[in-house]
Formats: sequence, C-alpha cells, structure tokens
Amino acid sequence: MNTQTIIAQGVGAVGMILGVLAFQCKDTKKLFLVQFLASLVCALQFLLLGAYTGLLLNIAGAIRLVVLYFDKKKWANHPATMWAVTLMMVLCGIFTWDGWLSLLPTAAQTLSTPLYFKKSGKLLRWGQLLFMSPCWLIYNLCSLAIPGVILEILNISSIIISLIRFKGKLT
Repeated sequence: MNTQTIIAQGVGAVGMILGVLAFQCKDTKKLFLVQFLASLVCALQFLLLGAYTGLLLNIAGAIRLVVLYFDKKKWANHPATMWAVTLMMVLCGIFTWDGWLSLLPTAAQTLSTPLYFKKSGKLLRWGQLLFMSPCWLIYNLCSLAIPGVILEILNISSIIISLIRFKGKLT
C-alpha cells in the first residue's frame, strides 16, 4: 500500500465518522449539514484513490445538500430544482463512466434525490437502508475505499438504531 492510499484511507476515516454521526441527528437540516461535510471529505478520498465516479457524485451530493439546506428559498423548493439536481447526478455518472461499477453510485445518488427533496428524515433513512448504502457498499469495496465500506455497514447499523431510537418521531 503506497502513501497516497494510506492517506486516502485516513481521509476516508474522517468521512466515515461524519457519515455515521449524520444519521444520529434528529433534525433533518442538521442531518443535511453533517452529510454535506461527509460528502466533501469522501470526495477527497475518492480523488486520492482515483475513483472519479465517487469523487464527482460526492461533490454533486454536497451541492444537493446545500440546495436542501436552504429549503426556505422559493427556488430550492421548485420541482425544476429537483429535476436539475437529478440530471446533475445522471450527468456525473455519464461523464465518469468506467463500466458497470459506475452505475451503482450513479443510481444511488440519482434515485435518492427525490427522497432528499421530500425532506423526510424517515424516508431518507429507509432509502439509505434499502438502496443507497448497498450500492455505495459495493462501489466502495471495488474501489478499495475501506472506510467507505465500513461507513456503509455503520450507516446501515446507525439507521436501524435511529429508527428504533426515534420510534416514528423523525421529521
């Protein structure tokens, strides 16, 4: 393992910690803020690993979270904004196409966009649990993003804990 790969795993560990903490936020806006930070850190990890689909989709995911954070703005709630963000995810996948593996994170980010725009922590957690985390888990494994693999396993565990802990009281 070379120095750059070791640094990538360390950066990924920071993203992993932020990613797990995000799903313990009861408030959806706080969840978006912590996920924003995690997305940027994970983007850096994918850059260091040369996994460009993961890099670009994490940056696009961070942009999506900025839009969602400012949900009080009229433009952020317009249906065209959701479709523009969805198109951005698809274009990221097309631009960084590297075979079938690129489909997994592209599908996860594209199909999760409507869930994010519903601004329901409960729906977002279920989408993450049943679709997004499994797609990213496989991508991380194939990209040798070990903290990403651990993150998705922890995300799944964290989501289950939050669903039990908040017992339907999620926003």
